[in-house]
Amino acid sequence: MKLNKIQQLGLFIVAILALLAAFLILITTGLPNRAEFSGELVDGVYVAPEIGAYAPEIKQMTLSGDIVDLSSLRGETVIINFWATWCVPCQTEMPELQALYENTGLRILAVNIGENRASVEAWVKQFGLTFDILLDPNQAIYQTYQVRGQPSTYIVAANGIITDIFYGAVSAETLSSILEPQANNG
Repeated sequence: MKLNKIQQLGLFIVAILALLAAFLILITTGLPNRAEFSGELVDGVYVAPEIGAYAPEIKQMTLSGDIVDLSSLRGETVIINFWATWCVPCQTEMPELQALYENTGLRILAVNIGENRASVEAWVKQFGLTFDILLDPNQAIYQTYQVRGQPSTYIVAANGIITDIFYGAVSAETLSSILEPQANNG
């Protein structure tokens, strides 16, 4: 079936009007917050492992036997780092995190992904790490945060919102440059 020029013009106008209508709807209503799809609704707010959303809860035992509860750390900036002993970039990054911790006292939660306690303890001792090391033997935290690889680092502002995510090793200098403005605003 061949369309004549008037029919073609009519279809073109209808297509333009449909696109215009879709554009107007998008402008007036906006897109839904991505956290609504990747996260979950908790106490009326969306919690998701992404920038601009509340950080998912972590309640886990540290290597030293203390329980860390992320929600109880509201009011201070927290760095959450996912790592493994076999991860070569993690070996580069851990001294950077230790230096940042020593220089700033910022709360760092380093979540080991599924390794046994003895391996983690030996590695922590080798690198002289003194910040909180969390064991995640069943990788529950790892899955909640939808970690894409090691190392991955999440910056959680004092209000509980994730402000930055780094995939791969990150330096103390880079973290400091991001955290300094937060400290001045917080």
